[in-house]
Amino acid sequence: MPERRRKKTNKLRGNRSHGKGNTKNRRGAGCRGGRGKAGSHKHTYSKYWMEFGIKKRLKAKEREEAINLNELNGLIPLLLEKKQAVKEGEKIIIEGKNAGFSKVLGRGKIDFAIELKGIKASKKARKEIEEKGGKIE
Repeated sequence: MPERRRKKTNKLRGNRSHGKGNTKNRRGAGCRGGRGKAGSHKHTYSKYWMEFGIKKRLKAKEREEAINLNELNGLIPLLLEKKQAVKEGEKIIIEGKNAGFSKVLGRGKIDFAIELKGIKASKKARKEIEEKGGKIE
């Protein structure tokens, strides 16, 4: 049968300071400015005094919507139908604000000459688009 580990409090029975150094060290809450909301109108006063003692979470960053070339290839007829993209001659112009995505990734092939405005592209996607006669601004 495995041995049980002895509790720290039991180990320190009879040891006056319980492993916390000098007996003065554990008195009160002086080193942390009091307990709870103590001093919230004195030494811990700031413009955020209403939120003193409340834990706050950081807000998550908004992620960019990314799309692969093969997905974009299938979406182009739909974007033209919804008037989120414009066809000028041979080129199809897609603007970032209307498109619903902000980055193009390089997986797959594209069948159209497209021009992207206000949309980022990976190196592979950029190469593929420029081979088809498109460009990225």
